[in-house]
Amino acid sequence: MKYVSCLVVGILLLSATAVLAGSGERQTRQNLFELEPIYTRNARNVQRITVNLTYDNFRNVALEEANEFDGYTAKAEIIVPFGEEKKWEVRFDYPFKTDGDAKVIATGESVDIDGPTGVYDFATLVLQRELSRVEKCLVNSSIYFGGGMRPARLNTSLEDEVYNHTGRVARLGFNIDNARGDRNIRLQTSLDGRYYFDSDDINPSDNGTEFFLMNLSGAAVYNAKGFIKPAFEVLYSTDFNDRQIIQAVPQLIVPLWDRLEIKAGYAFGHSDGEGSTQTGTIRTTFSF
Repeated sequence: MKYVSCLVVGILLLSATAVLAGSGERQTRQNLFELEPIYTRNARNVQRITVNLTYDNFRNVALEEANEFDGYTAKAEIIVPFGEEKKWEVRFDYPFKTDGDAKVIATGESVDIDGPTGVYDFATLVLQRELSRVEKCLVNSSIYFGGGMRPARLNTSLEDEVYNHTGRVARLGFNIDNARGDRNIRLQTSLDGRYYFDSDDINPSDNGTEFFLMNLSGAAVYNAKGFIKPAFEVLYSTDFNDRQIIQAVPQLIVPLWDRLEIKAGYAFGHSDGEGSTQTGTIRTTFSF
């Protein structure tokens, strides 16, 4: 009986979600401001205070002194829109847990890596400004800039060895999409540049303390009828040296109700010198 009750509640919840998703006002808001894919940013700012909780399960990440790093990172982000017509937003991103296993390049031995931080994800504060909207231009566009630092070090199972014990990053990026309230298919792209300096043990190509990462992504999001919205992304990441990664990311976005979305995706592809790379991501988005 308990399982029957749970099933009935689940069916009612999904039915209510489908009805809500089909309402005109709700669909317009989703098309313009919501249903953001995992990697590619919407060009239009959020309209409410928003919190993202993300879990990334990754495979075959390359570091400076270790490779074949398999593990996970958990992080939280808060986004606050402000200003006239909410053309500005500020984002604070904080990685709070990384744990995994890798292989030391010099010796080939296994090493455990963990800590209350990220790998290439640092604690960052970013300011975004909308540049254009489709009401007066062909596309929506926005630019963002900011910076941050690693919040903590990554401990290892090697004696007297830690990774990421220093590090800062400067960020600059640009977003474009064709979102309209009456358009259920959104095409979008993001260009994200990250300059790391005073870093330690994370340079993917050599032992320098400074390096640059460029991440280019493109996405298509379909606001389908019902409660499941499909999306697809293509990612390209490079440090203009040894790191060259291209991945495809099929994903599903599920708006459970007006202020909650759950999205899940699987990034798979190839890295020059490292072979196959994969990342499975689950993200929960709340708005207030």
